Amino acid sequence: MLIVAGTGYVDPDRREALLGGLASAVRQVRTAPGCLDYVVAADPIEPDRVNIYERWESDAHLTAHLAGIGQTAPPMPDVRSVDIVRYDVSGFRPLQA
Repeated sequence: MLIVAGTGYVDPDRREALLGGLASAVRQVRTAPGCLDYVVAADPIEPDRVNIYERWESDAHLTAHLAGIGQTAPPMPDVRSVDIVRYDVSGFRPLQA
């Protein structure tokens, strides 16, 4: 399993428009083969931050998604910066409270 996580920054007055513009793309990616989860959401504390979180079954699934993203990704001129990191997960278990 792979986790892709990061942050993006946009002018606070443009954040809701950005997220609204991405809603269709998020829905589409969630139906992609191997996509376990995909979220781009407003940060609850920083008004200019969006949080990105993805989970993929395998490297092959993520690679296929990234290969096709240039054809389907909406333009995002309001994004000032993005920092995204890929995590290779070797195992997992439920978190016990």
